[in-house]
Amino acid sequence: MWNPNEEKAACGVGFIVNIKGESSNMLLRDAQKISERMEHRGGDGAGLLSSIPHTLFRKIIKESMNIDLPEPGKYATGILFLDKITANQVEEQFNLIANQNCLTIICWRTVPKNLSVIGENVHSQEPLMRQVFIKPNDQDSIDNEKFNRQLFILRKTSTHRLIKEGFRFYICSLSTKLIVYKGQFTSTQLWQYFDDLCDINYECYLAIVHTRFSTNTYPSWERAHPNRYLAHNGEINTLRGNLNLMRAREGVMRSKQFGNKLAELYPVVEANMSDSGSLDNVLEFLVNVGGRSLPEAIMTMVPEAWQNDKKMNAEKRSFYKWASCIMEPWDGPALLTFTDGRYIGAILDRNGLRPARYYQTNNDNVIMASEVGVIDVPNSMIIVKQRLEPGRMLLIDTQLKKIVNDDEIKLNIAHNSPCKERLKELFTIEDLRLAMTSVDMDIKDDSFTYQPVLMEMESRSRDVVKGRAKVLEDRRLAIYSYTTETINMLLLPMVKNQKESLGSMGNDEPLACLSLCQPLIYSYFKQLFAQVTNPPIDPFREKIVISLALIKHTQYKGWRTKIIDCVFPIQDGRQGLTKRLDQIRNEACKAAIDGYTVIVLSDQLAGPKHVPISILLALGATHHYLIEKRQRLKVALILETGEAREVHHMCVLLGYGADAICPYLVFETVASLREEGIIDLSDSDAYQNYCLAMESGIAKVMAKMGISTLHSYKGAQIFEAIGLGNDVIELCFKDTASRIGGIDLNVLADEALERHSIAFNKKYFIDQLTLRNPGFYHWRSGGEKHINDPMAIANLQEAVTTNSRTAYRKFVEVTRTVVKDCTLRGQLELVYATNAIPLNMVEDAASIVKRFCTGAMSFGSISYETHTTLAIAMNRMGGKSNTGEGGEDSDRWIVKDPNQNKRSAIKQVASGRFGVTAAYVANADELQIKMAQGAKPGEGGELPGHKVSVEIAKTRHSIPGVGLISPPPHHDIYSIEDLSELIYDLKCSNPNARISVKLVSEVGVGIVASGVAKGKAEHITISGHDGGTGASSWTGIKNAGLPWELGITETHQVLVANNLRSRVVLQCDGQIRTASDVIIAALLGADEFGFSTAPLISIGCVMMRKCHLNTCPVGIATQDPELRKKFKGTPEHVINYFFLLAEEIREEMAKLGIEKFQDLIGRTELLKFAPNSKNPKAQTLDYTSILCNALSLRPNASIVGGSVKQDFELEKRLDNELIERSKQIINGNHSEPLHLNFTITNKDRAFGATLNYHIARQFGEDGLPKNLIFIKLVGTAGQSFCLFLTKGVVIELEGECNDYVGKGLSGGEVIIYPPKDLPETFKSENNVIIGNVCLYGATSGQAFIRGIAGERFCVRNSGAIAVVEGVGDHGCEYMTGGIVVILGLTGRNFAAGMKMVDLVSLIDLEEIDKLAKLIKEFCTKTGSNIGETILNNWKTELKKFVKVFPHEYQRVLKDKTLKMPSTPTVDIEDSIPNLDKLDKVHGFMKYKRIKTYYKKVDDRLNDWGEVYDFKTIRDNVRIQASRCMECGVPFCQSSYGCPLGNIIPRWNDLIFQNDWYEALRQLLQTNNFPEFTGRVCPAPCEGACTLGINESPVAIKTIEISIIEHAFEQGWIRPCPPKNRTNRKVAVIGSGPAGLACADQLNKVGHNITVYERHDRIGGLLQYGIPSMKLSKQIVQRRIDLMTNEGIIFKTNVNVGQDINGSQLLEQYDAICLTTGATWPRDLRIPGREAQGIHFAGTYLKTSQQKLWENSNVDQFPISAKDKNVIVIGGGDTGCDCIGTAIRQGANNVVAFEILPQPTNEREKDNPWPQWPRIYRIDYGHEEANLKWKKDPRIYEISTKEFVINENGHVMAINTIRVKWEKDENGGWVMKEIPSTEEVFKADLVLLAMGFLGPESAIIDQLKLTKDSRSNIWTKPGTYRTSIDRIYSAGDCHRGQSLVVHAINEGRQAAREIDADFTEQKRISGLPGPGGQIPYPPPYEII
Repeated sequence: MWNPNEEKAACGVGFIVNIKGESSNMLLRDAQKISERMEHRGGDGAGLLSSIPHTLFRKIIKESMNIDLPEPGKYATGILFLDKITANQVEEQFNLIANQNCLTIICWRTVPKNLSVIGENVHSQEPLMRQVFIKPNDQDSIDNEKFNRQLFILRKTSTHRLIKEGFRFYICSLSTKLIVYKGQFTSTQLWQYFDDLCDINYECYLAIVHTRFSTNTYPSWERAHPNRYLAHNGEINTLRGNLNLMRAREGVMRSKQFGNKLAELYPVVEANMSDSGSLDNVLEFLVNVGGRSLPEAIMTMVPEAWQNDKKMNAEKRSFYKWASCIMEPWDGPALLTFTDGRYIGAILDRNGLRPARYYQTNNDNVIMASEVGVIDVPNSMIIVKQRLEPGRMLLIDTQLKKIVNDDEIKLNIAHNSPCKERLKELFTIEDLRLAMTSVDMDIKDDSFTYQPVLMEMESRSRDVVKGRAKVLEDRRLAIYSYTTETINMLLLPMVKNQKESLGSMGNDEPLACLSLCQPLIYSYFKQLFAQVTNPPIDPFREKIVISLALIKHTQYKGWRTKIIDCVFPIQDGRQGLTKRLDQIRNEACKAAIDGYTVIVLSDQLAGPKHVPISILLALGATHHYLIEKRQRLKVALILETGEAREVHHMCVLLGYGADAICPYLVFETVASLREEGIIDLSDSDAYQNYCLAMESGIAKVMAKMGISTLHSYKGAQIFEAIGLGNDVIELCFKDTASRIGGIDLNVLADEALERHSIAFNKKYFIDQLTLRNPGFYHWRSGGEKHINDPMAIANLQEAVTTNSRTAYRKFVEVTRTVVKDCTLRGQLELVYATNAIPLNMVEDAASIVKRFCTGAMSFGSISYETHTTLAIAMNRMGGKSNTGEGGEDSDRWIVKDPNQNKRSAIKQVASGRFGVTAAYVANADELQIKMAQGAKPGEGGELPGHKVSVEIAKTRHSIPGVGLISPPPHHDIYSIEDLSELIYDLKCSNPNARISVKLVSEVGVGIVASGVAKGKAEHITISGHDGGTGASSWTGIKNAGLPWELGITETHQVLVANNLRSRVVLQCDGQIRTASDVIIAALLGADEFGFSTAPLISIGCVMMRKCHLNTCPVGIATQDPELRKKFKGTPEHVINYFFLLAEEIREEMAKLGIEKFQDLIGRTELLKFAPNSKNPKAQTLDYTSILCNALSLRPNASIVGGSVKQDFELEKRLDNELIERSKQIINGNHSEPLHLNFTITNKDRAFGATLNYHIARQFGEDGLPKNLIFIKLVGTAGQSFCLFLTKGVVIELEGECNDYVGKGLSGGEVIIYPPKDLPETFKSENNVIIGNVCLYGATSGQAFIRGIAGERFCVRNSGAIAVVEGVGDHGCEYMTGGIVVILGLTGRNFAAGMKMVDLVSLIDLEEIDKLAKLIKEFCTKTGSNIGETILNNWKTELKKFVKVFPHEYQRVLKDKTLKMPSTPTVDIEDSIPNLDKLDKVHGFMKYKRIKTYYKKVDDRLNDWGEVYDFKTIRDNVRIQASRCMECGVPFCQSSYGCPLGNIIPRWNDLIFQNDWYEALRQLLQTNNFPEFTGRVCPAPCEGACTLGINESPVAIKTIEISIIEHAFEQGWIRPCPPKNRTNRKVAVIGSGPAGLACADQLNKVGHNITVYERHDRIGGLLQYGIPSMKLSKQIVQRRIDLMTNEGIIFKTNVNVGQDINGSQLLEQYDAICLTTGATWPRDLRIPGREAQGIHFAGTYLKTSQQKLWENSNVDQFPISAKDKNVIVIGGGDTGCDCIGTAIRQGANNVVAFEILPQPTNEREKDNPWPQWPRIYRIDYGHEEANLKWKKDPRIYEISTKEFVINENGHVMAINTIRVKWEKDENGGWVMKEIPSTEEVFKADLVLLAMGFLGPESAIIDQLKLTKDSRSNIWTKPGTYRTSIDRIYSAGDCHRGQSLVVHAINEGRQAAREIDADFTEQKRISGLPGPGGQIPYPPPYEII
């Protein structure tokens, strides 16, 4: 996993220059001080770039070689790094190349050095350093420019040639003016190592110093800085794109001076360069070959933010516009210092993300560095103290002997450039439009005509298709993998709301390389993001998106457009893809050579005969081929695609080189939705909204990587691929990381063909009524796999609530299956020991659970109850809970009862995070710096105002009702050294806490982690991409970050290789569930384990994925007080889970032969690659790098995490003296204040932080009772001065400060003013006194600062008061409280992040008085002149003040009585809501379930018609639908709910939207007969409804029945016989629900179906087993007639097995399916059973129904209950039907016996949701009996002992006895009779309703079929195939007595199996499987 070339670095950088160019040794010594005083910023490399010390070299060369060097400028010199062994060879070749370039080597010199200062490791890598001196051959006549060109050619050609030959060869510099000394050592060692630097004759006039902090302990000597022209502190985030485009430019560049030699200089960027080295290569090239001055070259490469700066000078703006055409920005957070010997300067990136401060002194020196205080300059010498501003340049011209103002130099460059002329070549879309008009071409570019590609459906006519369904029939949607989720969850929110929709609870679907649902290739790419940078960005323009028609046909300026079709013929099969890709790239290359200007890659020809090639594949192959052939910059690549539609898609296309994208299918689909009334917007508004949403989405993704412009992002390839093979990468995505190999082009071709088949293969459309929706976002039955499977959730909740190992094992079984389907770790298996060890030898569970912690979930994202439950549980176990970034109420730190300890051990911090105070930090066992998170790495979060309750506002130190936006995690962390500083800050703020850094897995995370470990973190968390519980855009959730398996592996390997592993404890988190997950993580290197989702599930979370809506129905992720009441979780549930898990881990450890958990860590030999045998894609992966044992990289390294303590050198802190002298006050003696005086330097960092810790530990949030500690300081303070300064401490500084002053200010007071002995000309209001990011995250206290503050002042201030004389850019961002008074300039982007603000004058007298007092106090404490001036001219100056007043704050002030909204439920029978204004989001809270859907009881007693009140049902159906919450994991369609997998949430939503037609299609996709199930099914879906956990469930049946009956009324249900018949014949035996479903499905395929029924009417159970008042027989007949008209043959009165021999039938048919039902009734064999009047319930109901069919006298039933005492023995639906039937026949009395206890009204503990609720129910028959006889007819716990017979042999009574149920010693239930409870019941008619034992055996015996143990027909496991070939079985005769939905499902799936078997070898059917989905693989064949 570890690639040493991925090294990252951060640095301290500085320079000193004499403006007049006067050399001195003193300047060198000052450079040395700068370098040494920034040592805390580096340590892995240091260097010096200075003017050539000619005096020194002349002396040395003369003395040692007796050679006189030429005059300065007439010779060049440089130091070369060579290998000792090959040095002579290299020097010979170098001499030769020099001669070839008309240069003469004067001499060589070995650079003298002191080896004693470097260590052994460094010495082993040390190069031989040789200094060369060179002169031109024609020294007298040559000019400097030509000499420099020759030197450049020598450097480039020798580098290319010698490195290619395998030599170690690196030229540090080769110049007539400059020399570089550098190497792999600290900044102190630099000055001791090189003897030259100690020589007093070393005189220079400029020097750049650099100290490097590398993430790698083996950084190469070559990579140390400075480079040849620059020293760089930062990162170039766009590097890959910059390099690609630089290579592409090599094809179009020309040079008069270099001529043919130009090609010898390529590649411009040499191999294996770091980002800094690459930058230096290009800068060097622009200066030497491009002829640009150094400042112009810098301006070109690192432009300021010019696009949106309306105030910028027009000429300068033109230059930048022109420069952007020449070169894209090298973008990223950077401070560049540069020099060519004449100029020296520095520039900051456009966002100012690096610190840079400078002085000008009166001795003509300019000193610039990352910090102030690096040189001791007498105050009297200071002229200016300033900072470098974002995008600005500091430039000193030693030739003109002046500091050149930023505007002056840039305007001068702009004025002298040819940009005005060149810009005339630029064009706009308007230019194209005018050009098209002039040639009179009729082309529109602002609209899209909807041109759907349709299939002729055999099963239905298009003329009935309407509305949304009509749109979804466009087959292009299917071919490009659109799903209903794509449209509803992604496109429609973008079109309607101008932004992406949000999701929550992470990503649990399979990685694309494991998905069998044909994911688009974009899904294989994961967005990379900067874990140490995150600047704001510029938006891009969307206009090009909708103007493609113009470009395709343009003739503007003679341009030509080449359109290349990206499709291949279907008949070419899988080979068509590779063949066509090769053709496409060759066509494109030829077009470029032939002079075409624009190439359009188009997939519009995709259709039945052509398979589209992924536009990304076509683009990647073309883009890279054109780069390789150096043709890329000659043409624009524009995409016309139906495939791309999501933000991620656009990002990947842009990242791989697209110039413009036309997503035509999006616009056509939107247009068609508008036509059908789904969208109420004009086309132009809809398009604009989509583009705005896309713009903001792409902007977010770019910002994550710290990229500011689209120009830089384009082609930057900032992605890692997971699961793409090398052939794909090499052809299309060159240089993209794909570390585990994966699928090749053939598999991609197969998936393209499969998608094509799904769109156009008629087999697929046999029964596909809807657009496919496998459930990529939300779990769907039969669809894509998800880790959060409903079975897993249910089993885990049962396990933890009952502490059941059995349920836990079921959870593990399900989870391991889905983990294998979804994850990389699922492809690994443990290698068990030959001999397991006894379990009692394994480390105990109580020890193992201490390695567990819960994830960082903030109070705010989850409820208080949830947050504290997790904390209590983890504290009891000895694990740790994490506050998340929402702070923690101080009340929770007071532990009264250890068993109820609510204090979170881990406090999350990112400085400006909510509620981070001195006391919060002091009350932590671990402080976690959140660099990134799994759900939304690189993004900040947002808590909307409606969720900011009083409690949350208190905890977060903010204002109730004011929304809280997290700044991205990196507002104060721009680099590794900044992170290192924060680690140090936190350690100082709580010396007893472990300091942790949270990173997210991505390529290179190990390198970052290495830097973090070297930055002295003690703990590192690696989060997987799939974790995260918070809300985020779906783009972030789905596409950012990588699996933790890669991250933890890489991190462990890198840390071991760098011998850092023992310094840190390594934690892993992300969807960890079972022992397998934990152990695999440990074997890959993890010490500890984080859990978020599993503990939440344990306490009730059901994965609703509605966290962001504040509507969590179980009270977990909500702040709604009503919903919070529903929280039922307990700490015991969490503890049970973790101990069940720990015991499972112990069992696995025993099998592995491991006693101690520590012995698992890093043991990759205990793992083997075992890919999922059912997944061909999994078998293409390569786990070699994952399974590499880290110890093979460094065999003797210690890997015991945390065994080596990090040394923070806290004993050296100035705070120690401070604390010692403050002891009395800290210990509570407050009688006397304390006054202290100190001198401070820039090395005194985090001053005051440890003092604050002791005060906060003692006095909590309140701090000291008054100001008691007064500290006066003089000097320059180090970083983080007054960090978390607490109440009662006042610190006054006379001097200046670096970054982070007063960060997290917690009640203390900070006073800063300049030294009093500065010259009078020094004006504090014009000079910078403190650095960047000051008062970040301040919560209270005061700061008085005389002078200007740097960038990002008071960001996230929520309560501090500050007065300052000016601030830099981005001041007061995200501020939510406090007051900031700025008496000067505010910089750009002020008050951003507050949403909207008003700028108002001060008129409130109280406010004016407060302001005056503040300024007066400021003047008193700082001596501010500007403040005094304002006060002295108060009336005039007051008018200049502007109050910045956020809208949200104004709103809250108007509503002081802000309360959280609660939504009371409404009884819908009492108040029918307005159907036009139904609230779907809160419907489950607002509306109650319909009370009943039956008619009034007294109206139906004697009515044989249906009992349902269809009017009430229909009136309420949309209200009921609005109660459905559209769960993320819909249990209603899981195996606990609907066996058919009915798409219930979808059709509920459609009914809510009044879209009945599409709802019908969704319903019929899974259910052949909803008119039956909607009437007679007991609705397990409702039993599993999530709402049913604590409310009445959604009335699903009423919605189902309404949809189908409405469809019949509308005429939408009509016969659709297949147009073509196969030659296959199938006999279905039995016409119950299973038989009918099987017949219906097989008939759709075109098979010839005959259904045999032994009774006189078709329908089986439906006809005779269910009474007509429950299911009208007209309804059954309606369906039979429909099926008859569709061609199914029904034969009645045929008893197969008796009337027809089964074997003969098999000869006549190709297949037989037995669906005879379970009709063998259970009997009651007790005395008296022979009596007349005792009947089976089935017989009774059948005869009743037959009589009703005859329409004869209904009083003469064959078995009549009229005037009789009826006893029904047994319950259930059949028992109820018997009661209802007997009542209608006129029974005298009806009693029902049930042997089991009466169920409770609520679920018992052993019957948890979502199991079928075994509760007391009253159905229609019970209601009727209750009305008639005033009591429930059921008697529970009664046993029938004997039937009493009268003299006529007829039953007359029943003897009974009462029973009770008790548990035996094994936990099983035993029935016991209760003595003396005998009772006799009169009985004239006894009905036995005790269920069925199985099918009747005649046909089974005749066919010699095998039976199972329950006497059902045996089938092969997991199939419907019986023991006899071609005979199948389904329904109750196969599975036993069950529900009608089970029967229909069995019939459907048996039909699918029969159809598949007819296809012989392939065994693939086009009929849908569970959930209406066609399982993998779909049918595909050449069309």
